[in-house]
Amino acid sequence: MLTDSKSTYGLVTIVLHWFAVIAIGYLWLNAPDDHGGQRSVSDASHIALGSGLGVLLIARVLWRLGSVNPKPLSANALLNGVASAVKMALLLDILLIIGTGLLTVWFKGDPVSLFGQWTLPNLVGAHPDMVRSVRGLHSLSTNLILPVLLGLHVLGAIKHLVWDRDGTVARMIWPRSEAA
Repeated sequence: MLTDSKSTYGLVTIVLHWFAVIAIGYLWLNAPDDHGGQRSVSDASHIALGSGLGVLLIARVLWRLGSVNPKPLSANALLNGVASAVKMALLLDILLIIGTGLLTVWFKGDPVSLFGQWTLPNLVGAHPDMVRSVRGLHSLSTNLILPVLLGLHVLGAIKHLVWDRDGTVARMIWPRSEAA
């Protein structure tokens, strides 16, 4: 039940998925405000947690590449294709958000500090003239693209749960045995 099979997701995939959900939700709801508002978390914490999400994303992609991909429970090839495209776009947007976050710090000329314990050196050098553009792309990806893609993903889950009632959502909550 740790690994995926052709019919179900394993515990590793489920845990990686829900940790990512929690991390993204926390980072999005507690993002530092660049417009003079109240900050829920410091820039340093946001950067460190975002970098940790990057590690989680890499782990998830590597796990997925080395795992069996469970077959969709829906017989509708078009909607299965749409679901796959939304999931891929979501992962790419998260990668873009993490990448532009790192570039924002590096273009300021700073290394990325991970909770004061580890440092990612500045790999690109200081480019203060690029900070505003990269931060704008980070904001667009986070505040427009991400909510749209998450909304589509959640609507798909609701469709499976309420309309299709096919067990798709249940297999992302807890691993099922092959006989289930």
